[in-house]
Amino acid sequence: MAIALSKLNKKVLVIDCNISTPHLAYYLGLKEYSATLNNVLREEISPIYAPVFCNDVMLIPSSEEIKDLINVDIGKLKGVVEELERFGNYDYIILDSAPGLGREALSVLEVAREIIFVTTPTIPTVSDVTRCAELTSKLGNKRFYIILNMVRGKDYELNYESAEEFFHSYVLGKIPFSEEIMDTTALGIPLLIAKPSSKISGIFLEIAANLAGIEYRKESFLEKIKKFFKKD
Repeated sequence: MAIALSKLNKKVLVIDCNISTPHLAYYLGLKEYSATLNNVLREEISPIYAPVFCNDVMLIPSSEEIKDLINVDIGKLKGVVEELERFGNYDYIILDSAPGLGREALSVLEVAREIIFVTTPTIPTVSDVTRCAELTSKLGNKRFYIILNMVRGKDYELNYESAEEFFHSYVLGKIPFSEEIMDTTALGIPLLIAKPSSKISGIFLEIAANLAGIEYRKESFLEKIKKFFKKD
């Protein structure tokens, strides 16, 4: 989502708020970094100097070192985000949360103005989304969105209309199950970087446009051909 928004000319910062089991640096293809959210929360570095540029977005990763979990208070996240909003000049600050409703996830829910719940469209996951939606409604004036992920088109899956009616929330879009996503994730290369012209990449761009409230126009076949030859 972050890379898709950047492709729409938005300045995006992503923060890996899953400090207990972080993976975002790997997913975004970042191999080396000197500052982490752990450093920021321990006040060892200002949030302004922590982001690193990676694949069209700015990222504050979390440390994968167990020792870096010591003396880290995720409750300070609100102050970190507020400082980044004042001085960072970002169009979007995306807080990538840990799954569930643990302390890390709750801290993100409290700080965020808009909540995007990415879920598979199957019945077992409905209770998770329902609990999150109920909690969000008690945290104040927050927008709650749904993205249906790994959609296979089976009869037992929730569709757009059923999901919106059940959760009383807007569905930003649906992402089909894709071997391309699995392959690029395994390689640690974001899909929009590895295969920017693929059908799935276009779906991510369309979802990002829905979030940003802008019109998204898919490239025509002729435009893709022109772009291909322009590279050469």
